[in-house]
Amino acid sequence: MTDNTRMTRPPTATAPRRRTGPLLALAALLLALAHGAAQAAGSPAVSSASDGAVKDAAEAYRFGEPKRLSTALSQVRGHVLERYVEYWALRLRIDIADAAEVERFLRVTQGTAIGERMRTDWLKQLGKSGDWVRFAQVERDFVTEDSEIACYRTTFAGRTGAALPVDVPRGVWEERLTEACADASAALVRQQRVSADDAAWRFRSSADGGTLLAASRVAEALGDAVAPSAAALQRAYSNPEAYLRALLPQPARAEREAALFALTRWARSDVAKARAAWPALAPRFSSDEQRYVALQLADKSARRLDVAEALHWARAAQLDGSYPRLGDWQAAWIARVALRAGEWQEVSRAVAAMSAATSGGRNDPAWRYWHARALAAGGDRAAAQAIYSPLAGDLGYYGLLAAEELGRPLPPAAALKSGTLPAGSETMREAVFRRLDRSDAARRVLKLSELGLRADAAREWLSVVKDLDDVETLAAAEWMRRKGVWDRSINTAERTRTLHDMSLRFQTPYGDEIRKAATQASLDHALLFGLVRQESRFWAEAISSAGAMGLMQVMPATAKWIAAKIKAGDFRPSHLLDAGTNAGFGAFYLRTVLDQLGGSEPMAAAAYNAGPGRARAWRGDTPLEGAIYAESIPFNETRDYVKKVLANAVWYAHLQGSGDTSLKSRLGTVPARQGRKTNDE
Repeated sequence: MTDNTRMTRPPTATAPRRRTGPLLALAALLLALAHGAAQAAGSPAVSSASDGAVKDAAEAYRFGEPKRLSTALSQVRGHVLERYVEYWALRLRIDIADAAEVERFLRVTQGTAIGERMRTDWLKQLGKSGDWVRFAQVERDFVTEDSEIACYRTTFAGRTGAALPVDVPRGVWEERLTEACADASAALVRQQRVSADDAAWRFRSSADGGTLLAASRVAEALGDAVAPSAAALQRAYSNPEAYLRALLPQPARAEREAALFALTRWARSDVAKARAAWPALAPRFSSDEQRYVALQLADKSARRLDVAEALHWARAAQLDGSYPRLGDWQAAWIARVALRAGEWQEVSRAVAAMSAATSGGRNDPAWRYWHARALAAGGDRAAAQAIYSPLAGDLGYYGLLAAEELGRPLPPAAALKSGTLPAGSETMREAVFRRLDRSDAARRVLKLSELGLRADAAREWLSVVKDLDDVETLAAAEWMRRKGVWDRSINTAERTRTLHDMSLRFQTPYGDEIRKAATQASLDHALLFGLVRQESRFWAEAISSAGAMGLMQVMPATAKWIAAKIKAGDFRPSHLLDAGTNAGFGAFYLRTVLDQLGGSEPMAAAAYNAGPGRARAWRGDTPLEGAIYAESIPFNETRDYVKKVLANAVWYAHLQGSGDTSLKSRLGTVPARQGRKTNDE
C-alpha cells in the first residue's frame, strides 16, 4: 500500500434494513462470526477502524492525554501497532510507573525497536531518580550510542567505585550540557579524569544553554575554594548583568567563577552590552580568565555575524598565536567569521583548536574542506590536495566541493546505478525481499508510514537495516521504493559505505507534477527536485508540527498569498495535499524569492527555509563566495538545508542530464548587503 491509498465508502452505500423476529438472533450470530473472521484475517474494514484508534493514540501521546490513550488502547488489541500504543501509554507516566510493569513490557518487546526505545527511556528515568541498583540490571549488555545513557553509566561507575568507561562521554563536552552529563562531568572531576582547568571551563561554559541544575552539579565538583555558593550561582543565572555590576573590586576565586558564568549568559543574550561593560570589569580577573571572556565575546559576536568585533576578541584571546580551551561550537563560529573576512590564517587557527571529533571537530568533512582551502590560500597546495583527495570520494556537499577543487568530473551517470552491483547480487536481493515480506518489523514500518507516523517508522526501520551490508541495504531500499515509502527508501540507500546506487538516492516520485511545476515557474528542474527531496522526501501528505504541508512543505498562510497572486479563487488548505497543487505553489514561491534575491540559489534556498528577510540579512558587507555565505548562516537547520538542497540539485542535474552540475557554479557569489540592516532583516 502506498502513501496515496485512501479508503472511502462507496457513494451508493445504504444503511442495512432492520431485521425482526427469529431472524434477528441468527443475523446477530452470523455478524459476530463474520466480525471474528474478519479480525483473524485482518480485513480492511477492521484494520481501518483500529488504524483510526492508533492515530488517535499517537495524537493523545503528543498532547499528553493519558485517559484518551487508555481508551484507544482497548481498541487496538491484536493490531500490528498494539505495542506502540502500549508504549505511548506507559511512556506518558514513566516517572510514576511501577517497575514491574515496565519490566514486563521490556520482556514482551525484547529485541524490537519499541522495546529498545522503552529500555532507553527507562534507563534515563532510573538514572534521573538515582535508582542505580535497577539501572545496573536494566543496562547490562545494552548497546546504545545514546549520549545521556553514556553519561549515566559514567555517573553510576563514579558512585559505585566501578571502573569508569575508557572514553569520556561526548555529552560532557557538548554545547548544551544536560543534567545527566553534568553529573558525569562531576564524577570525572572527582576521579581526576578531567583536569581542574577543564572542569572550570566546563562549569563556566555550562551557561551556554544549560540549566541552573546542570551548572550546580558541575560546580559541586570544583572544590570549596572554587565553587560558587548556591545563592551566588542563582543570582548569576537569573540576572547576570546585575551580578556583574555588583561584583567586588577584588573578588575571591569562587566569586570570579560565578562572574564568568554570568558573563557567558549575558553575552549570549546581549553581546553588545557585555562587550561594552567588560573593559571596566577586566582588571578584576586573571589573564587566563580574561582570555576566556574574550573567547566568549568572540563566539557570541560571531553568531550575530559581527565580523570585526568577533575577530577583534578572537585575537585578544590568543597567546603565541594559539587559542586557549575552546568548545568545538565556539571554534566553528570563529572559523566562520574568519571565512567571511577572508582571514585564512585565522581559519586554520580555529580549526586547529577543535577536538579530533569526526562530527563537529576538525575531522568533520566541513572543517577538513575549509582547512584545505586555508592551506591552499597560504600557498601549500600539496597539503591541501592531500586533504581534498580522500574527501572527494564522499558523495555529499563537501565531497562535491573537494572534487571540483581537484578538477575531478562526476562519474558517468550509468556507473552510479545498480548495474555496478557484483555478481550474485540479484539472488541476494530476492532473498532480502522474501525476508522483508515475512518481517513483523517491516510490517510495522509500512503501517507506521501509512498512518503518517514517520518518525516512529524511521526508528523501527533502522532496527531492520542497521546491520545489513551494502548489497542488502540497496535491496532493502528497493523494497521500500516498491512499497512507495520514498523517505525510507532514499534514507536507506544513503547508508551504503562503498557500493552506491544514486538512482535510489535521488529518486523522482511525482516526477510529472514536479517537472510541470518547474516548467511553469521557469525553474531548473534539478533545483526543484533537490528542494522537494530535502523538504519532504517526496511524502505528499507530510504535515509538519508547524503546519507546513505536502511535497514542498508550504505553509497555509503562504499558500493563501500565492493563491491570490495566481488568482486561484477556489483554494482551500486541503488542496496542498495534492501533489500537483503543492508542487505548483511551492515552485511559484521559489521563483518569487529567486527573483527577489537576484537569482542566487543559496539565498533562495535560505529564504525558502527561513524567510527572505533573514536571507538578505546574512549577506556580508562585501560580496561573499556562495559556499562561505552558506557556511556562515547562523541557523543550524537552515545552514544544513541550503547545503543539502544545492548538493541534491547537482546530483539530479547529473543523473537527468540537464542543469548545472557544478556545485560552485550553483553557489555562485552572494552580493554585498546594501545599506544598513533593517529591523525586518
